[in-house]
Amino acid sequence: MFDAKIYFELLDWLDGAGEIRPAEFLRRLQNSYDLAGCLYVDAAVSISGAVIHQLHHSFDQDVYRAVSEMGGPGLSHIFSRCSRALEPIDLQELSRQNRHTIEFKQRIYQVNNRLRAVCYPLLSRDSRNAFFVIARSCDTEEWRLARRCYDRDIYRLAGKFHARQIDRQHTEPLHDEQASLTQREKEALLWTAAGKSYWETSIILGISERTVRYFMANARNKLDAVSNTQAVAKAMSQGLIPPAPQ
Repeated sequence: MFDAKIYFELLDWLDGAGEIRPAEFLRRLQNSYDLAGCLYVDAAVSISGAVIHQLHHSFDQDVYRAVSEMGGPGLSHIFSRCSRALEPIDLQELSRQNRHTIEFKQRIYQVNNRLRAVCYPLLSRDSRNAFFVIARSCDTEEWRLARRCYDRDIYRLAGKFHARQIDRQHTEPLHDEQASLTQREKEALLWTAAGKSYWETSIILGISERTVRYFMANARNKLDAVSNTQAVAKAMSQGLIPPAPQ
């Protein structure tokens, strides 16, 4: 049942492949270890929410839909909890935390009550967080044995895949206008990252709410962002504003 050659075959493929397609890696990992699905997330998580930089998965649509329907606040909490862990988190352990993580487990179990999952936290760059999740449909004892045999290997493969994705991103050129934010635009972004509304930011900065909206619109445009949350994440990732406290 457990074959050590699986790890080396996937490792050789990762080392020998040129540009790695995330979907191809997830498919190979899933088939090799007889998994129900895999999930890779690289995101900027702050008190104003989570902005996804990369999200790839190989779960069927029923599972993916059940999780995605939790909504932004719940998923942001899950992302933050998973990405800031110091060691792998089992779904059973995660579900004991609070209402968001309890709901997370309930939604998954409504689709498949035999589904077991573990999250591997990964180091990332530019104030971002990342993690890799695998799931298997099995009973508790089989899951315990599978983790004992394969946890280390899958964690290493996920880390190597993540490193390749990060290296690829950092070879892409930045837009020239990304470093041209004014001081006021940076201040508006900083207070938005802290969860302040336009009105609250206007009081703090001593300017009108309309002017705050103007600064944020300029910042979104310069950072090529479609929302304030994405603008904050991009500004943090480029070091234009400091990361928001957690």
